Amino acid sequence: MGPRTTGTAGSVFGRTLAVWGVLLLVTLAAPARAADPVELTDEAVEAAIQKAVNWLWGQRNDFGLWEPGSDKNGRNWAGDSALVLLALLYAGEKPTEDRLDRNLDWLAGQTLNGTYAVGLRAQVLALGGGKKYLPRLQEDVSWLVDNVAPRSAQEPGTYDYVARQGERSNMWDNSVTQFGVLGTWMAADAGLSVPEGYWETVGEHFLRAQKPDGGWDYGKRGPGRSSGSMTAAGVAALFITLDQRYADRPKEAAGFLGAINRGLDWLGREYGPENPHGSGEWQYYYLYGVERAGRASGRKYFRNKDWFRSAATYLLEHQVPQGHWPGGGGQMSTLRNTAFALLVLCHSRAPLLFNKLEHGAEWDHRLRDVANLTRYAGHSFERLLNWQTVTLDGTMADLLEAPVLYLYGESACDFDDVQVQKLREYCRRGGLIFAVAGAPGFRAALEDLAARMFPELAPRSLPPEHPLFSGAVQFPIDDPPLMLEVNSGVRTLLLLATRDLASTWNRYAVRGKPAPELQLGANVYLYATDKTTIRSRLQTPAIPVRQTEIERTIRVARLKYGGRWDVEPYGWTRLAAYMNNEVRTRLLVTTGVTLDSADLKTFTVAHLTGTGRFELTPDEQRGLREFLTGGGTLLADAAGGSREFTAALEEYVQQALRRDPHVLPSESPLLTGVGLAGATDLKTVGYRRAARGLMRGQAYPRLSAFALPQRLGVIYASLDLSVGLLGTPVYDVQGYEPAGALRVLRNLLLYAALPTAEKARLEP
Repeated sequence: MGPRTTGTAGSVFGRTLAVWGVLLLVTLAAPARAADPVELTDEAVEAAIQKAVNWLWGQRNDFGLWEPGSDKNGRNWAGDSALVLLALLYAGEKPTEDRLDRNLDWLAGQTLNGTYAVGLRAQVLALGGGKKYLPRLQEDVSWLVDNVAPRSAQEPGTYDYVARQGERSNMWDNSVTQFGVLGTWMAADAGLSVPEGYWETVGEHFLRAQKPDGGWDYGKRGPGRSSGSMTAAGVAALFITLDQRYADRPKEAAGFLGAINRGLDWLGREYGPENPHGSGEWQYYYLYGVERAGRASGRKYFRNKDWFRSAATYLLEHQVPQGHWPGGGGQMSTLRNTAFALLVLCHSRAPLLFNKLEHGAEWDHRLRDVANLTRYAGHSFERLLNWQTVTLDGTMADLLEAPVLYLYGESACDFDDVQVQKLREYCRRGGLIFAVAGAPGFRAALEDLAARMFPELAPRSLPPEHPLFSGAVQFPIDDPPLMLEVNSGVRTLLLLATRDLASTWNRYAVRGKPAPELQLGANVYLYATDKTTIRSRLQTPAIPVRQTEIERTIRVARLKYGGRWDVEPYGWTRLAAYMNNEVRTRLLVTTGVTLDSADLKTFTVAHLTGTGRFELTPDEQRGLREFLTGGGTLLADAAGGSREFTAALEEYVQQALRRDPHVLPSESPLLTGVGLAGATDLKTVGYRRAARGLMRGQAYPRLSAFALPQRLGVIYASLDLSVGLLGTPVYDVQGYEPAGALRVLRNLLLYAALPTAEKARLEP
């Protein structure tokens, strides 16, 4: 989804951009400054985006526009305004807001005369115009289709700067051609009809224009050397053609795929955040071309180079404090560079729908399955989404950038033990694996893989009333495929679709009624994210451990019993990192301590959780009583919000202590943090979607406790904390938001670790 504007190379591009010529907003470039090291975080990118948005709005002229001149007959009249509006729309500015609506009205009302301006306006109206501007968008796409050089022309598939005057023209280049293709593509992606011959003609041009080294140059009047900006543009153009014409025609697509791979190889060899073999004048134009090629290909890396992180870091380091990026001299003004930089940040940080796993020989037999599903989901959810390919040779951080890891196959898959363990760890850290069987052999292989990953969990068939099918997630699926699930008791770890959904994804076209296979794929994403909005691919569950001076150590026994006691063990790793970073506390966790073991006597803090009712043996009941009466503090939570677990816990503790529980009052130090060293006020703790109704009107979390003389012996939450510790959204869990779960357990652990005398001081 969304336009992927082109890059270019060499000083000759000054002649190309002369089509915008005197119409550029004359803005003095900021003086060059040394790049300061920055940390690439979602917060830093969001701040950069907002500063750029504010700066762009501040550059309007007295008429509320971004046009520097008044030559309405110029071949790029309205080009600057269109580019800025495109960037603002992708930054989240709403078309219905008055100031943006007025600018869209103005842009739609202009008579345009050149390819750059028409191509840009088509992108803007396709993205933010809706039905209001549909007639104008249709006029623009008709203009673009009519003015591409036909097969009989000297250079078929190219664009001149203005409407063509016959079939012969020497005024073409790959840059202006890219703007024509981008405008046509965005219109097609908005549902307008484009002749199939158009895509064949422009695709064949970019095949012919590819250089022997795999790159592209500027074109007819260029120096002839491949550059980073034009190579990125050539790769993206071929992907557009592939999506529009050849995705489900692999034999005919062979030439395109070969050319694309040669172009990606060129980027793998030459990529850097600064324009390779091109002038620095085109730096930000180049980075946007890279971003388009990276998104279109799904490549996280060009070879071993993480283009997204290096490009985004470069932009953060070079943004001027006022919010803009420096002009590059010549035709690349501060205004244009800022618009291109803003587009890069908005596009590249967009959340990932799926990671697509490279495995075996068949993983990519459906060439554009996830790419097209991502386009469909973006249209359906009205938001920008990305996707990418990953391997099991990469890092766990790569896998965790997406909430879903997608596998496609047709026959046996050969994962070794190390790879199986990595897939298991991905799931244990909060990820969901979604596999699609293109043939029966892959179903059998995946069932074997599931048994190796989770021998303790048996797969089950999803019933027709499951939220993925019923419409509870989003789309009702009338004839759902047989889907197998591995479930931990609180969340789905693995899904296997036994029908080849991917073949339909691969043929996705905007026009017509959406296929249920597309709707089911979109449902899986919403299910994995609990119907929430993930803002950025930089929002991952990882909590890096910071070096800090430790002030206290807390030893915790995670209690084991004859049931599902080991809920989300990785959550405790995140909790330990959080406690280290926020309260200088070393958390030492021993997993699997039983209530009837002698080891329990060495702990003063224990934690108990579960997904349902549990049973304790007489020896375990005796051990519970001895632990509590001997000075120990038990912390507990109902994983997933299980009422059955809470009922069993209360029953066993009442028997052990001969006491009844009470709800902590709102003035309790465990809730307010007052008087409890290192604690935090829990008044602002948030809740997951499924729990918000239950907690409506409550200022503080609802925690309950069993009191003993001078202290609380058992403190527990009837809402989930354990799943929350993972830091990931999970469908229909009644519990605290991840950040809130960390904060609640922070207070409970700090209290539980205190000596009895200090606990007594905190009691009213």
